[in-house]
Amino acid sequence: MAKKLIISIDKNGFVTAEVNGVKGEKCRDYLALLEDILEGKAVTEELTQEYYEQPVKLNEEQRIDTVSK
Repeated sequence: MAKKLIISIDKNGFVTAEVNGVKGEKCRDYLALLEDILEGKAVTEELTQEYYEQPVKLNEEQRIDTVSK
């Protein structure tokens, strides 16, 4: 699945963001980037199922194999 950051801004300027395709705590890196860009802080946070999933780590042999396919 491709990594996506979906950002919505309502008519009152309230920003919501949703991270898809990122497993584990790495999704918080996207939130931190958004906070830096907007010069603000998150007020609330709702974690998805992906947050609780572990990222898949490939060894070098697996990486080479997936590239060659």
